[in-house]
Amino acid sequence: MKINEVAKQLQTSTWTLRYYEQIGVMAPVARINGIRDYSVADVNRLREVLELRQCGVKLAEIKQLIKLEVVTQTTQVQRQLLQGRAVELRSEIRQLQGSLSHLEAKIATLPPDERELISGGNH
Repeated sequence: MKINEVAKQLQTSTWTLRYYEQIGVMAPVARINGIRDYSVADVNRLREVLELRQCGVKLAEIKQLIKLEVVTQTTQVQRQLLQGRAVELRSEIRQLQGSLSHLEAKIATLPPDERELISGGNH
């Protein structure tokens, strides 16, 4: 599959795909007449990388995870790395929930705006 097809399928840019290959997050993709030819395995790996990025995992950590997967065939270090990120995300969620509760309480205590009283709350 060509790079533009993969980018469209994964809803990312061709620049991102090239960059991942350039920094070693992805192994070099096979080429046919100089044009990248992504295999199903390549697309699946990219999907995994993009999902981890959406979870806030850093590219250096993803690179380490992939290297560990290929070299050691052990999951202990991978598990620790991902569990660490999960702890960070839980903390961020608690902080965001606290912020949201604070804002909602603040909104609830605000007096009505004069314009809302005049128009009956309809803008």
